[in-house]
Amino acid sequence: MGFTRLEMIAECGNMGPKLAPLPKGIDGARLLWALSGNESSYGTNCTPRHEPAFDVGGTYGDGPVMKPLLAKYGKAAACSYGPWQLMFCNAPEGFTPEAFTDLHQCALATVARLNTFLRKWQPQAIAGIGECWNAGHPMLNPVAGVAAYVHELGKNYAALPPWAKAA
Repeated sequence: MGFTRLEMIAECGNMGPKLAPLPKGIDGARLLWALSGNESSYGTNCTPRHEPAFDVGGTYGDGPVMKPLLAKYGKAAACSYGPWQLMFCNAPEGFTPEAFTDLHQCALATVARLNTFLRKWQPQAIAGIGECWNAGHPMLNPVAGVAAYVHELGKNYAALPPWAKAA
């Protein structure tokens, strides 16, 4: 499952301005594009990814958030979805796993989650946003996996996005 480059460009452009409050100098469309690069090769690989820690018997599986979701949706509740690989439990209330087959629904859920991080943690740079997206919060000393994620996100953000023309 995936989305075309043109679909991704349009959706990032449509939803990027809805990200707030962004740090000074950070463009929302470019941020969404960069995150999708990290998570799904810019929307080409959107296959749901099962996260065992969120399933029955996993670290988070028996918690108050996951227990009812797992009872209702089974293993599908323990997956991340879409171009931004949002964990199902982090989607707005009322979402179903099937909603993530629609790019705009994926973007709505992603922007809602990112805005929660932006308001709560107020990251001041791409690195802090990447830590929040990958680890759920900013980190003083990111572990190796998060540090690598943030490094890749910085490269993706710095690269000229496909809608920009080289001068």
